[in-house]
Amino acid sequence: MYTITLADGRKLENLELNGNNYIAEGVIDDSVFADNLSTVTISDGETTETFDDMVLISNRVDGGRSWIILGEKTPQEKAMERINAMLASNADSITDVQVALAEVYEMMLGGN
Repeated sequence: MYTITLADGRKLENLELNGNNYIAEGVIDDSVFADNLSTVTISDGETTETFDDMVLISNRVDGGRSWIILGEKTPQEKAMERINAMLASNADSITDVQVALAEVYEMMLGGN
């Protein structure tokens, strides 16, 4: 039996392994994995491996059991995350500059 420990310390225990599917008795909601895969430890009781930056590839429910597939992020996925973070950061900065300019413009026109 396998145990998966997620980044927040939550443990998914008594998992069976079938190929690359970890099978849990009962249904595990996708929300359990959201923002919780930055560090994942997988143990079979004898061997333990720790992974960084994993993704939930699949969480299929069949017969009241969750069939879970986790994978490591590819270098391309990591690069896209960095690019998206930079774009989001720059978008916030541009918005801040636009707000500041609007306030200066209002002051020049005799507003507050």
